[in-house]
Parts: sequence; structure tokens; C-alpha cells
Amino acid sequence: MTEKKEKYHLLMSLLAPLLREWSYDTVRQCLAEAQAEQVKENLSLAAHKRKPAKEYRRPNAVEMAERLDAAVDRKEPLRALAARFDAKTFLPTASDVRHFLEMRGQDPVPVKQRQDSFRKVLDVLIGMADDELMLLHASSTHAGPTQLGPLSDAIKATSAAVRSTEPHAEPTDAEESVEPRVKPAGGDTLKS
Repeated sequence: MTEKKEKYHLLMSLLAPLLREWSYDTVRQCLAEAQAEQVKENLSLAAHKRKPAKEYRRPNAVEMAERLDAAVDRKEPLRALAARFDAKTFLPTASDVRHFLEMRGQDPVPVKQRQDSFRKVLDVLIGMADDELMLLHASSTHAGPTQLGPLSDAIKATSAAVRSTEPHAEPTDAEESVEPRVKPAGGDTLKS
């Protein structure tokens, strides 16, 4: 307590000459102005501390793809698909994104903002085999179920090619007589 009394007495001894030189009201007015100035500085300082140094901007799809630590041969198709995603030529709607994720075995999460879903799409693309990723990169735009016709045709053609390379049973005599024969330039008879 003695320390507090000493500080009080010091303050009183400093204020006494001020009060003698200027009146009590003038000193009080100056103190009020000084207090207002101090409050203003504190508010300014607090606002400066709350304000982030740099405003956060969510990265776009290309920026996310470029940040990946992937092999060069995989990074280029990922970057190209990301650019197409940003341009809305790859998975142009949220429902297309949802369908793409479902077709790749991902849980059908609600996709509200298309741009926010690219991180999940990128995870799927990273998990793809190299040839599958290259095929997706080389294909035209993937716009969901409405443009799966070309893919369906390719699957049918591949299935037909696989079936045509399977070994066939030798035709019976009755089947041979029905099939027309073609005579090539060498003179041997071939079945068409």
C-alpha cells in the first residue's frame, strides 16, 4: 500500500502546478480529449489486428492440380482436366460431378457448389490407372450421363472385338455347304 500512496502523491505533486497554471476545467477537458484519442487509437489497433494480412481466395482447379506432387506424365493430364473443369467443359454441372463420383465408387455426397467439389474429383483422378487417366484426358468433354453414348459405343465395340477373337467351334458339314466360298488370288477356297 505504501507504494500506491507514493504514486498517488507523485501524481498529485505533478498535477498541482498544472492546476495552478490552468484551471481545473481546462485540465479536465484536456484529459477527456486525451482519453478519447487513446480510445480511438486502441480501436484502430484492434481493427488492424483483426484484419488478415492477405484476403483468402479459394484456389481454382488448375491451382489445385499444380500443387500436386505427381509424376510429370500424370501431372499434365490432371492439369488439362482441371483447366477443362474450370472452363466447365469437364463435368459442367454439380449433378455431373455427383454422377462422375458415383460411377467411380465414391459415396454420393451432396454437391452444392460445383467448384468446391473439385478436390473430391481430383482424389478420384489421382487414384485412376495411367491408361484410364490418359483415356479420360484424350476423350471429348465428359458431361455426365447425357454424353455417355460414345463411351457406350466404345464398350460395345471392344466387347464385339473380344468375342470375335475367342476360339470358335469347327462348322459341321451342313454349315459348310450353306456358307458361300470366296476364291482368293492364290487359288485356295476361303470361307467369308
